[in-house]
Amino acid sequence: MKFGVREICNVVFRATQAQKIGNKTFQKGQPVFYIDSAKTSTVEGAATTVYATGGRGNARLIAWEGEKTLTFTVEDALLSPISFAMLSGAGLIKGNSTEMIHFHQTSMALVGTDGDINLNNALEPTEQIDETAPLYVLEVDEGGDLTGGVCSGCSLSGTKHISVPDNGYRGKTVMVDYYVLKPSSTVSELQIDAENFAGYYYVEADTLFRRQDNGKDLPANLTLPNVKIQSNFTFSMASSGDPSTFTFTMDALPGYTYFNSKKKVLCAIQVVDDVTEAEADRESIFKHENSDAKVQNFEDSVSGTSLGFENLGELEGADNLEIRNGISVDGGTTVTFSAENSATVDYTIQMKKASSNVWTLVELSNNTFTLPTTTALNGEDYMIHIIASKNGTEILKEMVITVI
Repeated sequence: MKFGVREICNVVFRATQAQKIGNKTFQKGQPVFYIDSAKTSTVEGAATTVYATGGRGNARLIAWEGEKTLTFTVEDALLSPISFAMLSGAGLIKGNSTEMIHFHQTSMALVGTDGDINLNNALEPTEQIDETAPLYVLEVDEGGDLTGGVCSGCSLSGTKHISVPDNGYRGKTVMVDYYVLKPSSTVSELQIDAENFAGYYYVEADTLFRRQDNGKDLPANLTLPNVKIQSNFTFSMASSGDPSTFTFTMDALPGYTYFNSKKKVLCAIQVVDDVTEAEADRESIFKHENSDAKVQNFEDSVSGTSLGFENLGELEGADNLEIRNGISVDGGTTVTFSAENSATVDYTIQMKKASSNVWTLVELSNNTFTLPTTTALNGEDYMIHIIASKNGTEILKEMVITVI
């Protein structure tokens, strides 16, 4: 089998031991960060070779190889606070809503004829100017450039207003340089110091290899059980050219995979060559909410005596199962459906209010499940999904409970 590679990797970093990043604690094996926006990913191996030489011409006679290295590099198009903390070894701080932190800000503003600078539009409702921090009102020319002039006697008036004395600045545009107090829960703070560096992680990368003979894409998984992220990084901030990318360069060290504690490896690559193509699980995106959705090749041939998939209308789509107040339908809360009790068929029941987007799993026992009481329904329609899974395909039956 020959194959080609022209697909990016999706990468997950797992904690090799319990560790804390910011205010989050990750247990051993827990995913810390996913990269699903990578631009490039490369695996590079190298080794050092030394030779015994001799004879006429001092030719190479025998070789020894050692110092094998393997480097995994992923270039990500996007960055998050936690990924930057992993890359740089920076401390990540996320406060709570009761704490306030300083944040530098500048605003162009017009001084009113009454000497008031109103910064309400520049600040969020929960923010205010810090009266203890430096505050400057700077003169600008007609082009908006600083002239070097600084308004003297300007002072904070309230939490979002600045009072300017009658010294020639009224009615003019100025630049205000100030510090804002923001709730620390809205700010992620990264502290880069000289003592901390990027750490060690268990890395798994998923990609696709394509067979040469039939063009089939084969799922491939790369496992690097022990990598050390290099702490080198570069930010390119420019107004032209390509946007900045963020490169994770990882040195692979020998380590045990989760499923074999007898042999250490730098990297393990698995390529899955299934005999049959996986069938796509597709349905119309324009499907009516109450229509019946069915995946091809599922054997929908169950017999039915009570709310059966085939025989009765309640599970065929838009028909309603009515529960009348004061009138019990099989006790008012119990629904039993007839279905194939094969070990190869799995059934899942989920329910939600018609006004909600949140589905709740319902416990199922012997093809019987219990609905909420009419009191719990509280006059709302409920939507029920019965999902039967067999051999990797599914059939969905839907009904609506109407309280009248």
